[in-house]
Amino acid sequence: MNDNNLKIQRNLWESPWGYIESFFIGFGLLLTGLFLEVFVTSDTVFTLKYPNNVIFLAAYILLLFVAYKWFSTSQLIRWLTKVPASISSITLVTFLVMIMGIIPQVPSNNNIINNLGLNHITTNWAFILIIFQFLTCLGLISIKRILQFKWENFGFILNHVGLFLALIAGILGTGDLQRLSLNVYENKPNWIATDAQRNEVELPFAIYLKDFLIEEYNPKLALVDNSTGSIAHNDGKNLYLVEKGETYYFNNFEVKIEDFLPNAIRFGMRYESVNEIGSPPAAYITVKNTENDSIQNAWISSGSFRYPYESLKISDTYSMVMTIPEVKKFSSDIDILTKEGERISTVLEVNKAFKYKGWKIYQLSYDDKMGKWSNLSVLELVKDPWLPLIYIGIFMMIAGAVYMFWTGNKITKNA
Repeated sequence: MNDNNLKIQRNLWESPWGYIESFFIGFGLLLTGLFLEVFVTSDTVFTLKYPNNVIFLAAYILLLFVAYKWFSTSQLIRWLTKVPASISSITLVTFLVMIMGIIPQVPSNNNIINNLGLNHITTNWAFILIIFQFLTCLGLISIKRILQFKWENFGFILNHVGLFLALIAGILGTGDLQRLSLNVYENKPNWIATDAQRNEVELPFAIYLKDFLIEEYNPKLALVDNSTGSIAHNDGKNLYLVEKGETYYFNNFEVKIEDFLPNAIRFGMRYESVNEIGSPPAAYITVKNTENDSIQNAWISSGSFRYPYESLKISDTYSMVMTIPEVKKFSSDIDILTKEGERISTVLEVNKAFKYKGWKIYQLSYDDKMGKWSNLSVLELVKDPWLPLIYIGIFMMIAGAVYMFWTGNKITKNA
């Protein structure tokens, strides 16, 4: 019986290693990574920064070249250049990515999730070990095809080298990625940003906010239930844009907008248009009860941080209110001030980044309590020096796919 067990064990791991051995190794790496998460990992995420990540990349590629050039006949290297090793690692990476999609990647109250690191998959040791195996397979296969170069393999080489570059640049570049927040006030330069941990970071330039601009939609008219404070149902149409001269119908009430002032404050019994900080929109409305023909007239206002809102109680059940205006667009008119004395002017808008010396500057937010009178603009600054390498890898994959499609189409026509 002992001889039979030894024979089965020898057959299982005899050359060449196949899918069973590959998944055994993959699950071994997975369990090793989870063990490291539980017993070794600290609260600080391990990352490599420049120049250490560049040195690591150069050493890693050199090691792959040496391993294939002089140890290609070894069982391990032969296995890493075969399909089963790649398929097993891709399968396990996909499995971990699925976990990442199921489990929120934020701190959890579940001790099992926290201890196993399932809430930070991309920095989990299990993910790092398996993606490292996959990258090693990619690198060795690419080196093999390059050293045995044939034009029919050119598309294959572009695809594999491109994927290798995109993946390893994305992993090694995390240490050099900077994502900062910068608060700038009107007429005041600022060059001290903060990172996600609220650490201060000095920028190589300052940003001067000349003006912060907000465009708003007109406020909306709503019928509110006095007992609950919630907006009442009105046959699917609960909110109407406040525009002078318009007439709207809420249940048995006819509401006409007699006048609308975008910026106004109350003077006695009426509102007057003013150009003053905190002056809210106001509307003069006429409300007619169609059941008894009673009519009410009054000013209503959405209010602001400076002035209270005003509503009109039209019955024991309902009141007419004006909602706070929604923001249509906001932007910052800024100058970038360099140490060399250069002054670069631009206007930042949401989702429209301005690029400057490797930095992408985004319009992020503002002081929402002040609304359109905010003199604060919150900007986001992102710098990822490894992004060009990722793009190169992606373009190589696209070029490889196009080349293989073209050569495949050419072969089909000649057949």
